[in-house]
Amino acid sequence: MSAAQIPAFQLRSRDGGAEENMVLAGIWRRAWVSANRSAVHVEPIGHWLRRVQTEFIPPADVVLAERDGQVLAFMVLLTAREYVAQLFVEPHLRSQGLGKALLDEACVRMPHGWRLHVAVTNTEAQRFYERYGLVRGVVDRHPGSGRERIAYHWSPSRAPWRTG
Repeated sequence: MSAAQIPAFQLRSRDGGAEENMVLAGIWRRAWVSANRSAVHVEPIGHWLRRVQTEFIPPADVVLAERDGQVLAFMVLLTAREYVAQLFVEPHLRSQGLGKALLDEACVRMPHGWRLHVAVTNTEAQRFYERYGLVRGVVDRHPGSGRERIAYHWSPSRAPWRTG
């Protein structure tokens, strides 16, 4: 199916229902597994569901990309901190503009700039963020997991959707 044939998707805010929480946990787990193919251990779905239930609550704002009522991707924003805390797309639906649409929404909601972190091992995400126009920053360790991560920053002067 070509890009012209792919049905449009919409962005909406999360409603926080139990079924939706499970959908988000599933997307998060599948995307994490896809990005960490060499991982020896993958946490069970209950781990991801607990994280959705505890981390995807105010002040976090969760934006969903969906098509025909089916959630395809999501992003968690901490707008007061100008931070994209999570962004995950169903692995089999990558390269359809879902991630770009979510980042475009981050630019609208945080027009003065924002930042995010990505695991050092997630080279596919790094390429995506760099193509989008984010600037690579320092490498540090996640305070909880200890995994190495790279800071990225977006500023309005690098907006991909602005015209010269």
